[in-house]
Amino acid sequence: MKQNIRITAILNEPGTLRDLVENLASCHTDMGYCKINVPHQWKALEISSTQAFVMGAFDVHTKTGDTVNHLNIPFTTTFLFTCIKEKCGLFNLEWSLSLS
Repeated sequence: MKQNIRITAILNEPGTLRDLVENLASCHTDMGYCKINVPHQWKALEISSTQAFVMGAFDVHTKTGDTVNHLNIPFTTTFLFTCIKEKCGLFNLEWSLSLS
């Protein structure tokens, strides 16, 4: 029998998390980095990272035939957000990962 599953992550404070990442990307001071010479075909990168606690819940819905199940699983985890900037540009969020 076919089973459908839908999983949604709901964050407790998504606005605060968004602000943290936007600040990471926008307020880092350039200390002359864009004037550094690097060997041909290399790219100079500046990296900025921050760690943040994230709380929320996983909302899991499963349906098998006429049976519907619902689970709400709270979580607290730590994420590492990393932004990278190339020569004289803006920082871009390149990756984030859960540290748990």
